[in-house]
Amino acid sequence: MTTTVIEEVRAGARVLCLFEGPLHIKVLRAHADGPCRLSELQERVGWSPEATVRGAIRNLQECGGLVKERVDGQRNAVATVLGPAGADLLQVADALESWLGECPRGSIELESDHAKVAVKALAGGWNSSLMRALGTGPKTLTELSNEIPEMSYSALERRLAWMRTTGQIEALPKEPHGTPYVATDWLRRAITPLAMATRCERRHMEGGQPITEVEVETAFLLGLPMAPLPEGAAGTCMIAMQTDATEDNEQLPFAGVTARIEEGKLSSWSAGIEAKPATWVVGSAEAWLNAMISGHFEILRIGGSDPQLAADLITGLRFALFIDW
Repeated sequence: MTTTVIEEVRAGARVLCLFEGPLHIKVLRAHADGPCRLSELQERVGWSPEATVRGAIRNLQECGGLVKERVDGQRNAVATVLGPAGADLLQVADALESWLGECPRGSIELESDHAKVAVKALAGGWNSSLMRALGTGPKTLTELSNEIPEMSYSALERRLAWMRTTGQIEALPKEPHGTPYVATDWLRRAITPLAMATRCERRHMEGGQPITEVEVETAFLLGLPMAPLPEGAAGTCMIAMQTDATEDNEQLPFAGVTARIEEGKLSSWSAGIEAKPATWVVGSAEAWLNAMISGHFEILRIGGSDPQLAADLITGLRFALFIDW
């Protein structure tokens, strides 16, 4: 008897999955210049069956990306325009397009079939906690299976194959206990569109998935090695985010990563927070998202023996992943 494992949907995945298909992107971008009636929209996005275009419009209406409005002077005529989530969705699309353009196997067009495969592989790695597991370092398939017991061995193997094929992970030389897999820098930079997708969900979509310690740790574990630091930086710093309350936990616990820096280099980093860290930077989910995406560092709380180290760390993190935004 085969047991079916229902994969958890993590924060940001709902928006990310909208962009697996090129039609949603085309429909959304077609509205950037103003309202569209159905006939106009079909011309702007290229030929697609009317029912398919209507389906894309409906999906974007459900998430607040588009809304209907009446056309002045034309009885019973309606058009669609960008809704409350429209601008943020366009920003996610732009970030995703930029990320796809940096693929180590060659630039991927956002509206291509290759993009669909890459985005689907990214969503699978995000939802399955595979990205979280790879954030701590190289892992063999067996080690990953032990760390993610809720996913079958064969399903995990498929996820790895998809991510490896698209360049999001790579295999290291085979060792006696198996072949280790490691996250590529390209996968680390996927934190940018994922963070933007998460902020969009939180701003505009009711019933969105809560941010848990898995999302927080994944973002910091994968992002920190990309952060440039001043040459003389040294010390230990904890960076932590307040997670969301759930049905099982009404509190708002913190989750994060403790990093050690030596001679301007990240020497070690691990998931987990300390009760009395030497230096720290903490904030709510909204504070972190706005600090990283928009540069509003003043809404984060920094303290401890070396606040400059904390400031250097978060500045480097934003520079590596979000400086273009």
